[in-house]
Amino acid sequence: MTGPFVFKVRLKIADLFHQANHLETFTAALQKAETLQHFVLKLIAYCALSYKDEVRWLNSREKHHPDVWHELENGEIENALFVELPDLSELQRYTRLYSKIIIFNINNEQWFDELKPHLIAFNNLKIFVIESRFVDELVEALTRSLHWDVIIEDGAISISNGDDYFQSDVVRLS
Repeated sequence: MTGPFVFKVRLKIADLFHQANHLETFTAALQKAETLQHFVLKLIAYCALSYKDEVRWLNSREKHHPDVWHELENGEIENALFVELPDLSELQRYTRLYSKIIIFNINNEQWFDELKPHLIAFNNLKIFVIESRFVDELVEALTRSLHWDVIIEDGAISISNGDDYFQSDVVRLS
């Protein structure tokens, strides 16, 4: 796939970890400089945070703005979720901007090993990783009309698109 694409998204989410079951429908566009892997990671991250009310999805790339976030009634961002691997200076900036930061990406041991000695300074940071194979398989199965049945459990996520079934462990690193 090349160029911008618009997707009609229907996510039927059974979040067993947070005891939430709901349906989310929206239209999402692949941004100009966005990879399909990043787009899929944002969709998975949205599912993981969608048990909360007022969850938002970033429609356009804004510097230092989370990909997915939970917004309080007063407009303050409570949970800022990024599907990137920020460096130490970016993490420091995020901790000043947001009360709770979540990093969600595929496992990258080198990035984590470099960051690990500094994690004690971040009491409002959680890092979760999934398998790269899982994201790659979902990218291959993308269609313009996404109908995903998502099950979130403690330590695992599975997605069915009606034809295929995908599953990955979710590991909390910090």
